[in-house]
Amino acid sequence: MKNANEFRIGLWTIIAVIVLLFGIKFLKGQIHTSSTYYLVSTNVDGLAESSHVKMNGFRIGLVRDMDYDYTRGNVIITLDIDPDLRLPQGTSASIEPDLLSSSNVIIKLGTGSDYLQPGDTLLGGSITPGLMEGAAGLLPSVTDLLPKVDSILTGLNTLVNDSRLHESMLEVNTLVSQLQTTISQLNSQLPVILSHADNAVANLDTLSGDMRQIDLKATLDEANHAIGKVNTLLETLNGTDGTAARLLNTNQLHDELQQTLHSVDSLVSDIKENPKRYINIKVFGK
Repeated sequence: MKNANEFRIGLWTIIAVIVLLFGIKFLKGQIHTSSTYYLVSTNVDGLAESSHVKMNGFRIGLVRDMDYDYTRGNVIITLDIDPDLRLPQGTSASIEPDLLSSSNVIIKLGTGSDYLQPGDTLLGGSITPGLMEGAAGLLPSVTDLLPKVDSILTGLNTLVNDSRLHESMLEVNTLVSQLQTTISQLNSQLPVILSHADNAVANLDTLSGDMRQIDLKATLDEANHAIGKVNTLLETLNGTDGTAARLLNTNQLHDELQQTLHSVDSLVSDIKENPKRYINIKVFGK
């Protein structure tokens, strides 16, 4: 009985180990049908087993194994790639770090007319600069910009703390307040203005109606007739036949009037000087 229990324990232990190994390989993505290719590199910094193999940002496989070649000083990387993907001759691969300090294998398809066979070695294998390396290259430039940024910030601080800026802001606030007041007044007066405009339009409509009712042709005929009479009168006055025309166009009446006025003036003066010559007054009793 004791031996039977030990046998069961041993059997379950073996099954557990097998399941554990199977689960580890499953998590690494090694339990699937794939095509195996190789890549040789002198530096695999950040690359590990189960790292992704990508093409155009899409995962097409995994890194299954890495072995160091002590004779040549290279690392042989075993790649498991989707068997549906056929790699043309000239296809290369590189190791590219990402933001999390890990690396992926990036595939770049070649342009050959024939295709590589599983078990072939891909070209390349160098490490391309990652985002962090590029950022590190920019650090000197950023360091050179820091004094300029500090000067700009100092200038902005001076501008913000300038009393004139504060006064300008107060004036702007006052102007905005006055503008709001003006707009409010316009809004309150706008209905009255619109009402007056409506009345003016109504009056224009009425005037237009009255104008339409006037016999314009008859009015123009009467005006032309009156103008004709005025022209006839003016022609008569400009002529020499009528009395009024002679009065207006000759100097005889003017001269005679001037002589008459002169005689009357002389007579009045003589009367003032010699009144007894013209007025004889007798007193009663003498």
